[in-house]
Amino acid sequence: MISVIKGEVVSKKLDRATVLVGGLGLEFLATPNTLATLVPGTTATVQTYLVVREDSLTLYGFASPSERDTFATLMQVKGIGPKLGLAALSVLSPEALAAAVANSDVAALQGIPGVGKKSAERMILEIGDKLGGVSGVAASTGATAGFNASTVVEALSNLGYNQALATEAVNAVSASDAPTALREALKYLGSKRG
Repeated sequence: MISVIKGEVVSKKLDRATVLVGGLGLEFLATPNTLATLVPGTTATVQTYLVVREDSLTLYGFASPSERDTFATLMQVKGIGPKLGLAALSVLSPEALAAAVANSDVAALQGIPGVGKKSAERMILEIGDKLGGVSGVAASTGATAGFNASTVVEALSNLGYNQALATEAVNAVSASDAPTALREALKYLGSKRG
């Protein structure tokens, strides 16, 4: 993995830049915020993330380690690829993204180009606890539970459970985060059927 490059910025375009490292020009895709920090002809240090595909090696560049780590975490979400990860960091800072996920703010996540309601909910469920550690944003969403219960109820409703039963299940479980609450609520609902 190539995690950091340092060298002279030789070119910069709308979505990418090239840094000369040891006589080798390394081109990487980046957010507008990262590209704004790069000035051709100057030396720059860029945090990077290498995406290996069957037919390509693509380098993504970031201004800070927290941006790179947030991008790496986003790559773990099913349906979120490098382009959407870069789009997310173009719209929201790592801290704002972590806060949106921690607070189950579906509307803020839907502000990312290419992210719909289901993708936003998937992000919240799959990486809610992981982004808090990356950016240092604490999850202070629920009154005592530590998560937004309405998001879990909504997720259960999307899975076909009626609102009253979903609310009953969420109230019956004790969990500190939304993904755990969803798993426990599904177990609770499964035990009620059989």
